[in-house]
Amino acid sequence: MKKFITLISILALQFASIAQVPRTWTEYFSFQNVTQLETVDDNIFALSNNGIFVYNRNTKEITKITKLNGLSSVGLTCMAFCDYTSSFLVGYSDGTLNIIDYPSLNIQSIKTITQKNIYGSKQINQICMHNDTAFIATEFGIISFSLHNKTFIATTILSNDGDYLPVKSISASSSMIYAATTKGIYSANIAASNLSDFSTWNKLSGIPYENDTIRYIAANGGNIYYAHCNTLDNSKDSVFVITNGTATAFKTQIPNLSGISSRNNILGLTAKFVAKVYDSSQKLLFSYDSTNVVNSYTDIVIANDGSQWVGDANYGLISCEHSKVIVPQGPNSNHIADLFYENKNLHVVSGRISLWESLLYSVKTLGGGWYGTSDWRIGNSQCIYVMPNTSTYYIGTYGFGFTQSEHSWVIDTVYNLTNSTLLQPYYTNGTETTISDITSDKYGNLWIINQSSNTPIIAIDKENTWHPFSIAPISGSNYDLKNLYNNMFIDNNGYKWLTGTSYLSVFNDNKTLDDSSDDQFVRIPLSDAEGTIASRSTCVTEDLTSEIWVGTTQ
Repeated sequence: MKKFITLISILALQFASIAQVPRTWTEYFSFQNVTQLETVDDNIFALSNNGIFVYNRNTKEITKITKLNGLSSVGLTCMAFCDYTSSFLVGYSDGTLNIIDYPSLNIQSIKTITQKNIYGSKQINQICMHNDTAFIATEFGIISFSLHNKTFIATTILSNDGDYLPVKSISASSSMIYAATTKGIYSANIAASNLSDFSTWNKLSGIPYENDTIRYIAANGGNIYYAHCNTLDNSKDSVFVITNGTATAFKTQIPNLSGISSRNNILGLTAKFVAKVYDSSQKLLFSYDSTNVVNSYTDIVIANDGSQWVGDANYGLISCEHSKVIVPQGPNSNHIADLFYENKNLHVVSGRISLWESLLYSVKTLGGGWYGTSDWRIGNSQCIYVMPNTSTYYIGTYGFGFTQSEHSWVIDTVYNLTNSTLLQPYYTNGTETTISDITSDKYGNLWIINQSSNTPIIAIDKENTWHPFSIAPISGSNYDLKNLYNNMFIDNNGYKWLTGTSYLSVFNDNKTLDDSSDDQFVRIPLSDAEGTIASRSTCVTEDLTSEIWVGTTQ
């Protein structure tokens, strides 16, 4: 019995020792999708989906504020700075609020909105400061919050019947508050005793698009500026100014609008390729234009030294004076499609199949730095593979074939229908081709999945000879969902395991790429004696005892 107790004690000490081993996480977010800027003292605060970074204009230092050092989560949507309390209020897509004290950057989380019994979205769309009160535009209405007391004041539902009316933008003058909604513009006296009472709010009538969605609104210099964004044609976006109750078209009309802001009596207008600022008399003070089709401006601010700064959805923070891009090191995008670690470098591709996106490739080096490239000729990168013990890497795309390169800053070759008759299109008259996975065997042959084609498996040997392998569809056409192979794993025997269909499929070329007579192909149904286990296989691997493990949708 004593021996048993001693053994248990030793094991407990060992496990306690293991449990105390520090495990430190590091984030590698992309901060290139800047959606809002604020300037405080010598600092530019840049908000992106996954966090905030602070750029000091004098020291050139960058400080990141992320979930790792106090933010509640990702999905940041907006922020506003309160001069009265010297703090930021940050909003999230799930309704969470964070208070960030300045300059300490201490963070407090407020989850009251997320815990409210509200159906539908609780997303916070914009925050407007008036003294120490924050007016918060959400998808269900307006909330007022005291930064001084850190308490909620009122919740406004802009309807008589209690139905939620989304508020897209909000702004305040010295005496009034204005809400841009999906059914026009509402206003109320900012000193009203009960803003929760819908009767204290008035709907603006007799203005263009009075019953439509108004996306942006800003009070500036005694005028109200608002924007109607055309959801079908962004070139028809329009900006209006209300003066003494009369609305007229603003003197400058910009397509592809992304925001209207008011800071220190300065009006800011941003659109995809242009950012402009006006004084309170509508005099143009500064314009920053782009000829780069990749630019997508989101906000513009003027710092206390007069310098102008633009936020960009694809590049991060831009100094207008030098056209210099400022962004923390990290991957090109937060849409991480695939990772591959080889020779002490982490290779990352960022792409999606549901949205056209340029080929984005990033590498984190052994020294800790990031570098990479983007290529707008090719889109939707979805898999990355580096040939072992070489510097040759391959990127597979959804619809654009696959690339081969020796350096991250240039694409050497793009294999598609124009230079390879072996790659087949989705369907009879198609021009696109999709590579869903890339790997290699121990003999140095490259293997790819040419999805939705008559030859879904292709091997490329070291002499660059292509060997396509035909596989009969389970049923229907090769483009049917049940015939879409997504991933390939090559085990120690050289068998190629394919996932993605309602089966786990295995292919064996018997180490003879040129001889198809000895090929073997087997489909293992995802079912047992009681019926179907799962509708699709998703991933597969081999353990140290040569057992094969398969992941499924169930």
